[in-house]
Amino acid sequence: ACGASGTAAVKYGTMRENVLGLEIVLPDGTHATCGSRALKSSAGYDLVSIMTGSEGTLGVICNVTVKLHPIPSHILAASCAFEDLHSAAEAVVALRYTGVPLARCEILDEASLKAFNQSRSQREDESGGTGTTPMDVKPTLFLEFSGHDETVTMHDMEAAKSICASHHGTNFQHASEDEKRRALWNARHALYYAAIGLRPGATSRSTLVTDACVPLSKFAGIISATARDVTELNVVGPCFGHAGDGNFHCILPMLPTDSPDYIKRVHTVNENLIQRAIDAGGTCTGEHGVGYGKMKYLPKQYGEGGVAMMRAIKHSLDPLNIMNPGKIC
Repeated sequence: ACGASGTAAVKYGTMRENVLGLEIVLPDGTHATCGSRALKSSAGYDLVSIMTGSEGTLGVICNVTVKLHPIPSHILAASCAFEDLHSAAEAVVALRYTGVPLARCEILDEASLKAFNQSRSQREDESGGTGTTPMDVKPTLFLEFSGHDETVTMHDMEAAKSICASHHGTNFQHASEDEKRRALWNARHALYYAAIGLRPGATSRSTLVTDACVPLSKFAGIISATARDVTELNVVGPCFGHAGDGNFHCILPMLPTDSPDYIKRVHTVNENLIQRAIDAGGTCTGEHGVGYGKMKYLPKQYGEGGVAMMRAIKHSLDPLNIMNPGKIC
């Protein structure tokens, strides 16, 4: 219940847009119904959105009514490499502003592709065979197009190819068969553990994954600045994201043996990223939620008035503070 999303949010929206109704048990045991099965409603406060973003602090969700979307008849996957991260991100902005229908739109920086190639090589050494083809170590966009008419879907892909070319994109590849589509997107799908593997001994528990979302007009500048921070502060941190909606992450693996100075530099990357996002009119978290770690950023993002509203809602519904205490506000 943190308004979560993922690679398909650029087409289908986040959980907030896909939950129609909820059945909830409040902290005092009251059973409450929020929303309905209708696709829209103007009846009262938008309790569905409040609960969908509550991170377990306001009640227990017992039943969920969600939207259903038809499975598209035709799906095309594509990838395109760029000389620099800023150009790749600017191509994303152009794709969105020109209205090219995208089902998915992901961006990986050079460090991400390096991580994938290294992980791929290690797997082949262990298995004694050959597998996927290594990728050029260049910032890369991974795109997907879908629809119910093959000609229209192909036209969308060609429009995207032209826009990428105008931003100096090269090696544009596409595939429609399921297996080839998965292979084309393999670097994106394998990124998380490949990035952690850049520092042998690191685990998912010892890895900091940042999360911020910014207006599309600011996306290229902020993701590029974050990648520069990683380089200048000399830490390991591939940058990637759901570029189509301005949401991106930096995977920062750490080791038990890291010095206090290294850990400080890792957190500086995160602090800088969040401050830039808020200054740009964005958010300190696009999909992972606030939890404990980002509570301190809410006053910066919303001001004391906005945080006071959240506290008032929390106190009204959970005066004894028994639901996920100490989270959000």
